[in-house]
Amino acid sequence: MKTLALYPVEAIDHLVQPDDFDGTTLSSPALHVVTDFKHSQPNMISSTSSARDALEMMQQEQAKLKLVVDNDGEMVGLLHLEQLSDQAIMRRVAFGDSRDDIKVADLMRPRERIKALAYQQLKHCSIADVVNTLQSSGEQHCVVVDRESHQIRGVISAQDIARRLKMQLHIQQAPTFLHIFDSLTA
Repeated sequence: MKTLALYPVEAIDHLVQPDDFDGTTLSSPALHVVTDFKHSQPNMISSTSSARDALEMMQQEQAKLKLVVDNDGEMVGLLHLEQLSDQAIMRRVAFGDSRDDIKVADLMRPRERIKALAYQQLKHCSIADVVNTLQSSGEQHCVVVDRESHQIRGVISAQDIARRLKMQLHIQQAPTFLHIFDSLTA
């Protein structure tokens, strides 16, 4: 048996993380940017959680996106941190809701308005294809659906792609009535 040498941790020794070794580029396979629920737990929140609790939880976890689930664990929507902004809360209050009664379900993007990419399609695409699709659709994130087994398999986020590629991505969302209303009342 050997006795190994022990060394001091020097000031020039830096902590590394997996992203430091990530050779992901725009030409890498699209599956590299999928948060695959076969390999990682989905970041979820209950639709009945209060908006205040959701904001606190997401800030504490430094999470920007959560899948919203019902009591049976089925996805009913997506919640982005921006949807919990003071402006979004005040909009609900202006329409008569009590600030303390506003739930995640009131602010989330409902399931029927969520866009999805097919897992089978992503197997044959590059990250550049995904970026192009997100940019042309104005979507910041979308879910990944296995269309053969009818499973919500994962999620793709433009912010995650930008972080991994160490570049800026500009996704222009198509203006909605609420965006126009907010800009007029601001």
